[in-house]
Amino acid sequence: MREIKIVLPPPDLTEISANFTIDRGRVSVILTESRRRILRRGIEPIIDGKTYRAAKCDLGKTTEAFLRKYGREHMDRYFTGRKRIAYMLTPVTEEHTTAIWENTYAESHSFQYAERIQGDKVQMHLRTVASDCLRKFMADGVSILEVGCSNGYEMSLAKKGFSGTSCVCADVSPEAIEFAKQHSPAGTYDRFVEVSGNWNESIGSFHIIYSTFGAADTSSFHEIASFVGNNLKRNGLFIGTALNRFAAWDLVLSAITGKRGYARNRLSGIIPAGDSRYPVTVYARSVKEISSNGILHPVAFRGLSMLFAPYNYRRINRILIKIPFMRKLDEILSGIFPLSLLCEYILFVLSPATG
Repeated sequence: MREIKIVLPPPDLTEISANFTIDRGRVSVILTESRRRILRRGIEPIIDGKTYRAAKCDLGKTTEAFLRKYGREHMDRYFTGRKRIAYMLTPVTEEHTTAIWENTYAESHSFQYAERIQGDKVQMHLRTVASDCLRKFMADGVSILEVGCSNGYEMSLAKKGFSGTSCVCADVSPEAIEFAKQHSPAGTYDRFVEVSGNWNESIGSFHIIYSTFGAADTSSFHEIASFVGNNLKRNGLFIGTALNRFAAWDLVLSAITGKRGYARNRLSGIIPAGDSRYPVTVYARSVKEISSNGILHPVAFRGLSMLFAPYNYRRINRILIKIPFMRKLDEILSGIFPLSLLCEYILFVLSPATG
């Protein structure tokens, strides 16, 4: 459900279609400058037969919600370069818009995740390479904690051929956990655990903790390292990925296309919400930052994606990913020092610090 019909009362008597998000019965829409007069102050539009009051709301927060639901490519296509304004539509009565509300989970999580991540061949290629790295450290009977729920793609690949392995999946989002329950292959996860945003729980003692393309990018690395330290066996390993602060391909393309502000943000290590595939602020890191956390000791590093452009340059990706030789060449070059220090992601293996 990507659009809703908004019926305007007299004297307009007009029906418009708009993208939307919904939270606790309140509908948020973003309109461009040319359409903002439609929801002028005091107007009471009608959605699904229920009357709402329109009021301006925070554009930044609404944009984050839109990015989660529709993705960066959609936002770029319809909103880039245009002045825009966000409105929140609140029901005049206490009734919730049940029909819309019931669709919220399915569209904002299942559909959008599948479309934007699983449907991206470059992302799936990177996840396969990360899963292959995990397999190198697998053995029969190991226990694994995956931090950050997804559809179980990487873990299901890694577990093939090994017996007696167990895997617990942990996430701060109950919606992400529910998504993993519904979409991961049978037998991938043995248990699901919801953790707090402080990452201070002790879930158990695991041989391997695995976290790629998510938790380490959106949280303090020190917090993640502390969480890992609390749940990792003395001889265990933490395998994960982090956005690389010095991703050469991304920085070059950003300079060529005039996105110098983004390039500066990436070099500084903080990328604001909406400038990456994440709807929240993310952190780019260097190998030195990951190595010097004081809790975990570096075992191995390699790069991930030397040749493939970042997700926001999708046309280049679509061409290169079709060529098997390019996929293999990217995998080889990404593992060669010093090229590995210039890739889109850093793939790291850490162990508990001793002494």
